[in-house]
Amino acid sequence: MEAAHNHCTMSTWEPVVLNSEQTESEATKEAHASAEGLDAQPEQLHADFQIQADHMAEVHMNHQQVLVAAGMIPESHLAEVAPERQLEWMVKQLHGTVNPDGLMIPLHGANNDDIEVSTLQDDVQRKLRLIVREAGHEDLLRVVPLPADAGEVKANFINGRLHLRW
Repeated sequence: MEAAHNHCTMSTWEPVVLNSEQTESEATKEAHASAEGLDAQPEQLHADFQIQADHMAEVHMNHQQVLVAAGMIPESHLAEVAPERQLEWMVKQLHGTVNPDGLMIPLHGANNDDIEVSTLQDDVQRKLRLIVREAGHEDLLRVVPLPADAGEVKANFINGRLHLRW
């Protein structure tokens, strides 16, 4: 309390010059700055939010993944544009991994006879079909496009894991 009244022990405030004119660079910055508070336009606030909301891309990707897994492709050209995306989603859904030249899916509890892998070359692309049968349950069926550079598909079922290479 004593220091507040003693000018010798306390630093002094340095005055700052207050200008009333704006330079051109400050005027440009102010014109491009987003408005805040009650002066802001809703369109500007929305645009600012979209720029800062980097999580929205992840939300959009997860939404597309759910739609594809449910059989409702959100973009009809998705399989043509990025077939590896749909393939990665299917493998991720089954807790597997995608490799540059194939994939691995754990199917513990399944036997060789329970798994059917086939490919189909249609007019547009080559597709992979995976069917896993389990007694007393509906078959697990997945059909996904293969990458354009995929060669002959080779399947191995080793230690409860399905390995596909192309």
